Amino acid sequence: MRINLASLETFNRIGTAGADRAAEGLSTLTGLETFVETTKINFAPVDSLPSLVGAEETAVAIDFEGGLDGNAILVFDDETADHVLGHLAGAGDDPDPAYLNEVANIMTSSFVDGWAEHLEETIDISPPTPASDPPGRAEPVDGEEFTFVFQSDIEICGTPGGCRFYLLPEPTSFLETLGATWDESSETDVNVGELSTFIRLTAAGAETVATNLGAMTGIETDVSVSHLDFVPVEDLPGVVDVDEHVGTVFQFSGALDGYLAVLFEDAAADTIADALTPGDSGDDYRQSAIEEVGNITASGFIDGWANALDTTIDHSVPDFVDDMGRAVLESIAVELGLTQEFAYMFDVVITAQEPMTCRMFAIPEADSFRSLVTRLDEDLDVSSVERV
Repeated sequence: MRINLASLETFNRIGTAGADRAAEGLSTLTGLETFVETTKINFAPVDSLPSLVGAEETAVAIDFEGGLDGNAILVFDDETADHVLGHLAGAGDDPDPAYLNEVANIMTSSFVDGWAEHLEETIDISPPTPASDPPGRAEPVDGEEFTFVFQSDIEICGTPGGCRFYLLPEPTSFLETLGATWDESSETDVNVGELSTFIRLTAAGAETVATNLGAMTGIETDVSVSHLDFVPVEDLPGVVDVDEHVGTVFQFSGALDGYLAVLFEDAAADTIADALTPGDSGDDYRQSAIEEVGNITASGFIDGWANALDTTIDHSVPDFVDDMGRAVLESIAVELGLTQEFAYMFDVVITAQEPMTCRMFAIPEADSFRSLVTRLDEDLDVSSVERV
């Protein structure tokens, strides 16, 4: 089965409009000001879906069927859930948590209405139910190891966490819907197997980076998240926290063009510097340590792509950054926005027992990405690919 990557732009726009309507519905119910931070399509590993809902979060699930089948999930952190409940019209002084079901019902209806209008079909939604592990019902795409997840991050003024709205279309239903919107002769379609192989190849590269980082620092690391996002270029900055970050940015070119950002929160950068240069201190030592980590990361990550295709992908020297995380990605978005409206972004999160988190964003240029994916052998054994 094939996916037309260009047609995803249409569905992302529908998702963005639906998220705006869902946020407006939440605002109408509560009187709280809301706005959509970002809406993106995740090509997420199926085994990562349970992590969509954290241990200290409240989730409500709703199934839908008709012109498109699937389920929706509305997620609040517990503090934000209490705040929203306290502002619901008519909820009283001691609101029942079940009132969040009605919030999810209205937001889901607002979201899927746009899909129904586009498809000229009816989409019915089921009664909402509290759910502790709703993503477990998702199915893989065409027998592969990933599935589609539409994610909208909605900010709620007066709360620290906001909420997340996930729409998980049933893969076969969604692919059939995509297939109805494009010509089979299109040069922008890829085989599901090819795309899955590239995702697995990148995930393996992330594991290599985590291993190398652990070997360099002596800190035990783990890849907690690794997935491919399809996101409007203008929304790229919104995928990272507003906090200050320290890291490196690379530009890569050759068989694949694009950018790689390796970012640490400020405190994590100190942890890295202390591990690599114990006994030394100062901004110069910290910058040197972060640049060294960046170089090793870029080589392990990008070389895996090149070796799998028996080609060359070069990368620049590290550009050290010490700025707000969103400002770093804004600079990349400005460059990409000159030639494309949407971006493919590999989002990797590496965590450690030490207070340390590393975010890696690999953002290839759209046309070269589509070209590269179609050259991959979908039966490639990614474990056999040589990496630095």
